[in-house]
Amino acid sequence: MITRTIEALLPELCQGFPIITITGPRQSGKTTLAKMAFPKHKYLDLENLITRRIANEDPAALINDPQANYILDEFQYAPSILSFLKELVDINQIEGQFVLTGSNQFSMMRDVSQSLAGRTAVLELLPFSSQEAYRKEELSLNTIIYRGFYPRLVAQQMNPGVFYDSYIQTYLQRDLRQLMNVQNIEAFGRFLSLCAGRTGGILNKVSLANDTGVDTKTVSNWLSVLQASYIIYLLPSWHGNVSKRLIKSPKLYFYDTGLACRLLQIRNADDLASHPLRGNLFETLIVCDAVKFYHNRGINPPLSFFRESNGTEVDLIVEKAGRVYPIEIKSAALINHSFYSNLGKFRALVFGAGEGRLVYSGLQSWRDRTYRNVGWRDLYQELQMIEIGDER
Repeated sequence: MITRTIEALLPELCQGFPIITITGPRQSGKTTLAKMAFPKHKYLDLENLITRRIANEDPAALINDPQANYILDEFQYAPSILSFLKELVDINQIEGQFVLTGSNQFSMMRDVSQSLAGRTAVLELLPFSSQEAYRKEELSLNTIIYRGFYPRLVAQQMNPGVFYDSYIQTYLQRDLRQLMNVQNIEAFGRFLSLCAGRTGGILNKVSLANDTGVDTKTVSNWLSVLQASYIIYLLPSWHGNVSKRLIKSPKLYFYDTGLACRLLQIRNADDLASHPLRGNLFETLIVCDAVKFYHNRGINPPLSFFRESNGTEVDLIVEKAGRVYPIEIKSAALINHSFYSNLGKFRALVFGAGEGRLVYSGLQSWRDRTYRNVGWRDLYQELQMIEIGDER
């Protein structure tokens, strides 16, 4: 069993909250995490039709021991139970009494914010980070990008093609399509593939709408749902007061490189070697690993990117205690001196910028006179250095 980094947060959160809410995409391991972290809690699956009916019609019959501890899995299927839980925890004042897990973030989080304000801590559990999934495995980088990071796929060593085809057919094309009341199934499928082809790129809704064959309002709605479902991540642009020429549109990334590969019809790791989007997929891996680093510590990711209209771009900006740390991402296995160009331009523009870092697809890490050169597997250590203020 792979230990989740975020598990270390749970005992601390239980000290201040009677309810812990774990949300995230389907198949990210929420149920497994809840059971591992709270083995003595009674488990109730609200995806079960009978359990769901009781929860909606008579929650007191389901929570038949008001002093006991419970895990309520997929609780969004019984939103009316939240009001009952509110009354119960206000009376009992038992820390960590209820653990809620749910995948449907739209209505679910609205119900949580309305019913459980001040009573629950909310954690977002994403698929494995590369450190969690592949720390001890000697797989090639292309294989890791191709396989992706969903827990069941990794833990059971499933065939990625079979896993992602099922995921696309069930959770994306069925669940999301029904949720958004999509009428044009063909256009929605095309939209998903076009988004995958834009991972690591500046979001252009007009271009995406034209290529999909729908209007920009529809694209905006679909993007919002994919974002709230943890399928895509929109990295905001950095708005420092250094230039009026900054690009304001976000960059689009898929949370999972394996899912993006499948939507791009990449059928094995060898296909990546010469694929034109290999660099974008490597950047996707690094950016989303950074996002997971912060989510796994209960921190809203302090991440953005920098780009001027003249083309100067830094792939990732980390903000910490009033300082900004630029990170350039290159998919090459060997470092070229030209890779440092944009880091130098950024540090010249931003007074007091922190030490720059160049993350590349090699394995060696070292510090030269000006920059830290970071093998891709060492990203977590570098982010940890930024967090603790260690730039040795």
